[in-house]
Amino acid sequence: MTAQSFAAPPAPYTIDFAPQVDDLHRRLDAARWPEQDVVPEDVDYGEHGAFGLGAGPGLALMKELAQDWRGQDQKQLQDHLNSYVSTTGPCFRTEPLWLTSSSLSYKNYRVEIEGLDIHFLHYPSSRADAFPLILCHGWPGGYHEFLHVLERLTEPKDQESRAFHVVVPSMPGYAFSSPPKTAKWGMEDTARVFDKLMMGLGYAKYAAQGAVHLNFCPVPPPFPLNMFNPRTLLDWMPRFVLPDERRAKLERGVAYIERGSSYYAMQNLTPRTPAYGLNDSPIGLLAWIGEKMIPGIDKAVKHPNATLNREALFTTLSIYWFTGSIGSSFLPYALNPHFGTFLVSPRHHLPNFALSNFPDELFTPEERDARRTGNLRWYKDAEDGGHFAALEKPEVFAEHVREAMGVLLSDQA
Repeated sequence: MTAQSFAAPPAPYTIDFAPQVDDLHRRLDAARWPEQDVVPEDVDYGEHGAFGLGAGPGLALMKELAQDWRGQDQKQLQDHLNSYVSTTGPCFRTEPLWLTSSSLSYKNYRVEIEGLDIHFLHYPSSRADAFPLILCHGWPGGYHEFLHVLERLTEPKDQESRAFHVVVPSMPGYAFSSPPKTAKWGMEDTARVFDKLMMGLGYAKYAAQGAVHLNFCPVPPPFPLNMFNPRTLLDWMPRFVLPDERRAKLERGVAYIERGSSYYAMQNLTPRTPAYGLNDSPIGLLAWIGEKMIPGIDKAVKHPNATLNREALFTTLSIYWFTGSIGSSFLPYALNPHFGTFLVSPRHHLPNFALSNFPDELFTPEERDARRTGNLRWYKDAEDGGHFAALEKPEVFAEHVREAMGVLLSDQA
């Protein structure tokens, strides 16, 4: 299947925030703040607070973040997101791209697939032996989280290291991809569209990060432990059964369930309700997404040259705001009733997969538990990093992907 399989060839897409910047600034300047913190500062959630922010981001922090977002150079951001533009001609040809030598940098494209406009980046390697790879994002992130790993994956400094032709799509309803037109749309439909994207680009065989290689695998405990309240298990399980290190990992997961998953319930059960407010208020959007990112940012910026920083938060916010896509980004939660069971459902058993465990992730399963998801062929614990692994630890993420694919693709030689 070649590029002619698309209804029309992919078209270059230019991001243009300019018409909306003044309105964003006006709304931020006119924010209607409460006179004091909604919950008094002396509240103590201990280790069970939502994402480490207790009842949510405090008033002083919110005002500081709003001012900093107001000061973000939106023209510079727009130019950055549009910066990798080909100067050597069209990026789409009649032959499969992965068979051609290319010096093209990535560029934004959109293509119609099943009536949806799908946005994606395409970053071919200059290496003829490179293997196609699709990078799949989650929520609350987006395609932009992978910008720091593109060159690491396509043009490794070590010529002995595997190289990849990288495609990074935005999921339907995210960023510059149009949302599904039916409430019957499931993740399997998104997978089908992404497969058509890769096949249309000429990639008959390809690997997937986010599907075949995972860095988030919140598999529930096995029977009969899954029949008990998680907090009860933690409080009563003796230490010779549940060592301290494992207990600490489970504590983080239980804390998320108890105090950090309220957004999940709303995005799953009543997605329209928060969507109206978040689509209309940049302050609401800042609180909703900032709650998830700030704890990781505060830890990451203690290290030099941090790529998970406040600028990354503001980039995420700006993309959601200017595209008006926060509500449609809830659809994977709202339209997938199997969301809580697919990791251990026989129907979704993965015949081959790899898992990177980052210690500050919401859930970090033991290798034996992860194996209940499918045929686990590669497993590795990272020393640092969390939910935004590609953004926070791009060098580690890229190396894990390369190692994992070396195992998963070993039978392709």
